[in-house]
Amino acid sequence: MIFRNYNDFEIINLIKEGDDEAFRLLVDKYQFLIAKKVKSFNLTQDYEDCYQEALMILHKSVVKFDETFNKTFTRYFEANLHNFLISYKNKKMRYYTFKKERLPILCDYLLKESEATFYTDEEIYRSLHSFSEFEKRVYQIKIIENRTVRECAEILKVEEKKVYNAIDRIRKKIKLHLMT
Repeated sequence: MIFRNYNDFEIINLIKEGDDEAFRLLVDKYQFLIAKKVKSFNLTQDYEDCYQEALMILHKSVVKFDETFNKTFTRYFEANLHNFLISYKNKKMRYYTFKKERLPILCDYLLKESEATFYTDEEIYRSLHSFSEFEKRVYQIKIIENRTVRECAEILKVEEKKVYNAIDRIRKKIKLHLMT
């Protein structure tokens, strides 16, 4: 079959009926339009990806095309392809902008993270003066004796939630003390 022997409406109807060769005809007809559009967006490095996506858009356009709107299929497909290429180009630009602006910051953070400061037990014990009596008992049982939260709650005869809250306050107080 040669696509010049058929108009778009006939080919689209054949495709909707399930004719695979008709879709190949449509691909042959629009491959140059696809190449021209990809080149106009300066996406020649990503040509293969864009071409595959364009074929999917071509198929979607065939499925969704409605003759009652008095538009040609060529313009309908071209508009869909144009919108896709704009989105693709914008996504690519956002990615490169992210890499250019954010990646050095992230890498710098990762490098600084390796310079972690380790505190001695003595420095941590000095922060104990800010703990309440309950927090001191939780610290002794949970941290020093290395018991579970459930065991700590049973020993202190309180709910586990209260132990979790105390542990959270302990961490905050230690962090606050060590940061100053």
